[in-house]
Amino acid sequence: MAKLNKTQVRGTSFILISALFFGTYGIWSRLMVGSFGAFSQAWTRGLVLLIVILILNFFFKFFKPIAKKDYVWFIVIGMMGLNQAPYYFGFKYLNIGTATMIFYSALLMGGYILGKFIFGEKITKIKYLSLGLAILGIAIIYRFVINPSQFLAAGLTIVAGLMGAVGAILPKKLSQNYSELQIMTSYFIPMFLGNFIFALFINDPLPSLDFSIGWIAQFAYILTLLFANLAVIEGFKHLDPSIGSLIGLAEILFGILFGVIFFGEVITFGMIIGGLLIIISAVLPNIKINNFLKIK
Repeated sequence: MAKLNKTQVRGTSFILISALFFGTYGIWSRLMVGSFGAFSQAWTRGLVLLIVILILNFFFKFFKPIAKKDYVWFIVIGMMGLNQAPYYFGFKYLNIGTATMIFYSALLMGGYILGKFIFGEKITKIKYLSLGLAILGIAIIYRFVINPSQFLAAGLTIVAGLMGAVGAILPKKLSQNYSELQIMTSYFIPMFLGNFIFALFINDPLPSLDFSIGWIAQFAYILTLLFANLAVIEGFKHLDPSIGSLIGLAEILFGILFGVIFFGEVITFGMIIGGLLIIISAVLPNIKINNFLKIK
């Protein structure tokens, strides 16, 4: 296996840390069922995160003036805070396994597209092979069932996955010059405002503020979201988008593990095979056999 340099090791470590935190989302979401509406849980989370960041900035002054050339990147990243709506409708009208497969496949494809067309990354044959193995692994883990009436929901799930890729990877354009928290602020503003408007429109339920399981899970979600996004921005700063996207699929494996530990879910043979394919897809671009097979 090719030896990773310090930059690659740092990037890989932070992407894995982010995947660990992202993998806990299922725990908090399940504990919040029956307490929050889909949009209310999103806007309250965005509001709390904005307050936290503004308080931190008051003491540490990490916000800096934005260069004119960077405004477009901040705006595009910020708009990804609206991904709650397509994500919500996709998972509402599709089989959970189908929605999950579509979402992660789109997330991975988004990483490759951004890498090639925004960052000028060379997508080698071995990276395409890794892409195929990863999508196959996702397909084995999650069943794909869809009918014509669900095409819109599937399309919205693809949009949510692509938005997730943009929100995670595009900060690479800014992370050398701005703090992670300043970049994340552009994401949390639309998360708060956009979802607040949706919540008002459909009268989304919001529980009273107390020490209920729902609110405890919400604040746990807020902390993990903060740390996950800090880690993912730092990780992609040091890795090619395609490689970081492949490593980020460890989120699926952590999610399965947490399901087993906390909810007594059973690991199936398909999960094992699919998980192995995902791991192989992440490792493959760094194996010396690439040279032996002359795959470039």
